Amino acid sequence: MGVYCSLFLKTGRREGASCRVKTLYCLGEAWLELNSPAPLASAETFSPRMGGSAASLALAYAAQGGRASLLTQLGEDAFGHRIADALSTAGVDISRVRFTSRAPTPLLFDGGGEQLGCRTRSSELLYAPEQLGTDWAADAEMLAFSSACLVDSPCRYTHLAALDTARTAGVPVCFVPSLRPALWPGEKTLRDTVLQFLPFADILLLTADEMELLLDTREYQVGLFTLLRGHTQLVVLETEEGVHAFTRAAHAFWPGLSAPPEELAARLLYQISQQELTLKKLMKCSAPALQTLL
Repeated sequence: MGVYCSLFLKTGRREGASCRVKTLYCLGEAWLELNSPAPLASAETFSPRMGGSAASLALAYAAQGGRASLLTQLGEDAFGHRIADALSTAGVDISRVRFTSRAPTPLLFDGGGEQLGCRTRSSELLYAPEQLGTDWAADAEMLAFSSACLVDSPCRYTHLAALDTARTAGVPVCFVPSLRPALWPGEKTLRDTVLQFLPFADILLLTADEMELLLDTREYQVGLFTLLRGHTQLVVLETEEGVHAFTRAAHAFWPGLSAPPEELAARLLYQISQQELTLKKLMKCSAPALQTLL
């Protein structure tokens, strides 16, 4: 989700111009998670909640007071409408959410540390480029996406189309991979696919575990050679010790700071955009100062 203020992102918009968030568009998955404290093999009861990185980011951004809109497709079923109603009630714009009777809303079972996705040819993976269109970019301040919908087409092509639209329209892009290996046919496929999408992001936010899975290293001094390339201007890396932020010229560290990736991204991007926080100021924030901003 590249952010744009007087920040630093060269996306074709006038640098130094005052900006206010119009809409953060979150492209990707929204599913119903069924959670149990017991292992899936023995679980008898589940607690439902809405999940999916795109939906979670939109919810977190709306909770900050920003305008967020979800770009996805849900099933024309009870679960799909349950998710849409919950998003709308929480302040997320669902006017661009599509519904289909050709495939069900995806489900994710989570129990005892094990995940099982029921999303083969599910509604969001059938979300096609022509359903998305290009007119969303007219009021877009940012575009955000994650990795779960990159697993299959046509939704993978929809992401490529959205990225092309964003670049043409000067809309910054943020990639929050939020890797879930259990939803992929294998780690190699996950790794190869996600690595292809990294250079499209102006802002990249990931964890040390995700960097290790993708690049086979937990050393950011090594990983940055791959992460800070292409369009990427800012990398935010969450580690066990705290949160690092890197540009090609600066490094900041906030010890002890921890949050789910979507929540961290929402807080950071909201403050950058709404408070017109420059990159220079962001990089100089101490951990206590950042806590007040996020």
